[in-house]
Amino acid sequence: MNKFLLCFVSVLFFNTGSFANIGDTTLLITHLKTKLKSPPQNYDMWTVIPDSGKTYQKIMMTFVLGCDTPCSHWDYTVNADFGKKSGALDSSIATIDTLAHDTIWTYTEHIDYIETGRLITPYGTYMDANQQGFNRAWNQPFYYDVTDYAEFLKDSVAIRVHYDGWSDGFTATVTFMFIEGPPTRTVQSVREIYHSYYGYANSTDFENQVAAKTFFIDTNVTSAKVIVNMTGHGSQGEFDPHSFFIKVNNAEVYSHLLWKDDCDVNPVSPQGGTWIFHRANWCPGDKVPIYETDITPYINAGQNVSLDLDFDDFTIQGGQSAGYGISAHLITYTSQKTNDVKMEEIIAPNSDKTYLHWNPISTLPKVKIKNMGSNNLSYAEISYWVKGGSKWYYEWHGNLPPFESEQITLPAFDWGGLDTSDRVFYAEAKWPNQVPDEYAFNNKLQSSFDMTPKLDSVFYIYFKTNNHPEENWYIVKNEDGDTINLKTTFPVNTILRDTLHLAPGSYTFDMNDYDNVSYGCGDGLKFFGNQSPYATTSDAWYETTGLIKLYKMNGSVSKNFTSEFGANIHYEFTVGYNLGSNPYKIPPVEPVHNTSLIDLSLLDAAMNVFPNPAKELINIQIDLNQDADGVIMMSDVSGRSIREFHVNGSSKYFVTIPSNELAKGMYFVNFISNGKHLTRKIVVQ
Repeated sequence: MNKFLLCFVSVLFFNTGSFANIGDTTLLITHLKTKLKSPPQNYDMWTVIPDSGKTYQKIMMTFVLGCDTPCSHWDYTVNADFGKKSGALDSSIATIDTLAHDTIWTYTEHIDYIETGRLITPYGTYMDANQQGFNRAWNQPFYYDVTDYAEFLKDSVAIRVHYDGWSDGFTATVTFMFIEGPPTRTVQSVREIYHSYYGYANSTDFENQVAAKTFFIDTNVTSAKVIVNMTGHGSQGEFDPHSFFIKVNNAEVYSHLLWKDDCDVNPVSPQGGTWIFHRANWCPGDKVPIYETDITPYINAGQNVSLDLDFDDFTIQGGQSAGYGISAHLITYTSQKTNDVKMEEIIAPNSDKTYLHWNPISTLPKVKIKNMGSNNLSYAEISYWVKGGSKWYYEWHGNLPPFESEQITLPAFDWGGLDTSDRVFYAEAKWPNQVPDEYAFNNKLQSSFDMTPKLDSVFYIYFKTNNHPEENWYIVKNEDGDTINLKTTFPVNTILRDTLHLAPGSYTFDMNDYDNVSYGCGDGLKFFGNQSPYATTSDAWYETTGLIKLYKMNGSVSKNFTSEFGANIHYEFTVGYNLGSNPYKIPPVEPVHNTSLIDLSLLDAAMNVFPNPAKELINIQIDLNQDADGVIMMSDVSGRSIREFHVNGSSKYFVTIPSNELAKGMYFVNFISNGKHLTRKIVVQ
């Protein structure tokens, strides 16, 4: 890989807003501002993956969608696929000699592709016209965790970008970040269940196309999941909500409504099209969500399993159409942690474009955790802080099945001590189910963030209503979430000035819109579909243009908001001090956990680690009074996993580690089984 490409990728990745504490990392670029042209077509790049023999705790794919010249005014799907040579050959006719009746064939190696990510392009009208703060230099990153697809990313692989557009106007830059280390789950196989577009005439027709598939579950498989990436197409498929169902051996184990009801709160907004309309997983300018479900309770190693995807039964109306683009995979694992919580995202504070709508902030952080363990997750300790500041703690309680995520709004904390020249926020999730986390690599994230504005203690909200003010309300809250000002009723086509007198503190201002009659979503104070030539004053959905601004008392504008905001404007600010200079708050006491040896009486376990201190070899001996499954994990003082060994259905286990492979210092050897935990310390000299 040439140094220019590596340097470019480094800049691209480390300017993104949220990333993990990483080990040795390889950065790779496959597509660099590749122009996506009409008609729909593929853009394939063969890539040699460096260091294919290594294992990776995480592999992240970043897809940066850019604006070409001109930028397309329409929304289309874009897919990222991985391709491997299957060993078979494809043939095509090169020439035909009609006189000699001789045909010459061309043979090429057949490549199997598997989809790993999907996004929807935005309506690029404003980018193309340099309006609403956009221009043709616009770009937007989309992030995909492709760790489970590590087997595809070895040796030589084809990285495919498929553009489904009928007009030119976007570019694609695809980069990979390979972070070394053991994965939280060891993938046994990734198998495709479905990968096509399926038209919908009726339920029977659809289910005949999307028929059940049978797979053999190898004897070493310990867990499995099904993932579904799905979008609705056609007038009735795109704009109508319907549920899909996953069946395992003819029994329904999962259902989900195929619908995104937050298209009107979009990181790429406003747009020059119908971006506000809720759709069947099709929000212009947004990533298509992936559904994951654990099917471990429904499979048996060494046996076949039948997998099927079914759909709601509905009737196609005259002149309408419906179809669904479906990519579904069966992923099986040979090992997994019992208790493993992952800090999946920092939503706020975060300067990454993905989270633009909710940032910058000065009040309540927002994070997302994910259960990566085999046990349901009922508890996690979350710590969070800014660089230079004190740690704060939050104890989360809930019930997350394996592979499910939950967004958490954290309590207000002390921004004091913030290094304003190097603004970094940290969030860490540990102690799943009140036991030590069995996998430390995915616990912690950090994000860069922007400073919130400082406003005067006295200012006023300038609100010019349109002819449908019943759709609007605004609210001001302090950092504890207490309501300071709420207004819900306004006269038609009127200018209002609402003066606020605020004490020093951090605040949020939210302006909301919801059009229940026409669209069932927010259409802001202005939307092109409500005005000429698409509507006249006699139409019920006709709307005039409103305005919303914040003014200083001297009449100058503090903040001018766009009228085309969809469902919500979220704006945070401080009064009386800059972020990081707030009055001191007493940090909470760190939660107490049982760090002593957790009782393993059910197994009557004995673990011996010797000699201690160790100079050449470390011997680990486990002796149980009954057979059990478990994991031996050796970690350093930071909690980073150094070695892992799996005890599978055995009562005795012995392993030797050359200590000369380890740096001098203290280590912990943990034996974990069925949520129980036993620990020994060892010093390497």
